[in-house]
Amino acid sequence: MNGRTTGDRAKTGPSTAAEKETAGESPVRVAGAAAVGRAVPSLVLVLLADAAAVWAAVAGEWSVLAVVTVCLIDGLADGVLAWLRARASFAAGSATDARDQVLVREFIRTYLIVVGAQSVVAYMVFAGLLLRPGGEAPADPAAPFATWQFWAVAGGLVVARAAAYWWDFVHGDEARVIPPEAVVAEPLRRLFVLQFGILAGGLVVYWLFDSSPTGLVVLLVAKAAADVALAVFERLRTARIAAAIAAGAAPRGRLDAPRTRARRGGRRRRR
Repeated sequence: MNGRTTGDRAKTGPSTAAEKETAGESPVRVAGAAAVGRAVPSLVLVLLADAAAVWAAVAGEWSVLAVVTVCLIDGLADGVLAWLRARASFAAGSATDARDQVLVREFIRTYLIVVGAQSVVAYMVFAGLLLRPGGEAPADPAAPFATWQFWAVAGGLVVARAAAYWWDFVHGDEARVIPPEAVVAEPLRRLFVLQFGILAGGLVVYWLFDSSPTGLVVLLVAKAAADVALAVFERLRTARIAAAIAAGAAPRGRLDAPRTRARRGGRRRRR
C-alpha cells in the first residue's frame, strides 16, 4: 500500500478517465440517438400540426397575416409550457439557487411582452396599416380568423406542444434533472430564431411576392423544418445535461448551490 488517503487523492486530482469525466474535465458520453429516438412521437405530432397548417393555408387561401398569427399562437404556447416546465423544475428541487425563482418569473414576463409586441407589429404590417404592396391594401386579410380551419390548426399546434411537454418532460421525469435556467433557454431560441424568422419571411412574401400562396407554403415548410431542427437540438442538449448530472459533473451554465457559513466562535449571528 502506498499510504495515500482519499483526501490526498482529491488534492492531486483525478487520475483515471472515468474520474476525469466525473470531474467534468472530459466530455461525458451521451446517448444522443436514444434521446432523439425517444422524442420521435412528439416530433411526429408537431410535424402533423405543421402539415395541417400548410393544408389550411392552401385550401383556405390564407393571408400572410393569418399565417404569421397562427405561428405566433404556436410560439406563445411554447413559451407558456416552458414556463410551466421551469416551475416544475424549481418545485422538483433541480434548481441550485433561490434566484432561479426570479429567473422563471422574469422569463414569462419578458416573453409575453415580446410576443405581444410581435403581434401588434404583425397586425399593423400585414393588415395593410403600415405597408401596402403596390399601393393597395390586402383584401380582407382577417377573413381566415372567422373560419373553423384557422382555429382548428391553432388548437392543433397548441395540443401538439402540450403533448410534447407531457411526453418529453412530465413522462420523462426531466423536472428532477434539468435546472430552470436550462429550461427557459429553449423557447428563447425559438423566439429569436423562429418567430423573428417568420416575421421576416412573412414580410418578404407580403411585400415582394404580393402574398403568393407558394411563398406562404415555403414559409410554413421552413417553419416545420426549423421546428424539427430546434427540437432535436434541445433533446441532445437535455441528454448532455442529464448525462453530466448522472456522472456527477455540474452541467455548463448551472449555478452553484449556496453554501452554509460555519458559525464563528459558537456564536449565532443575529439579524
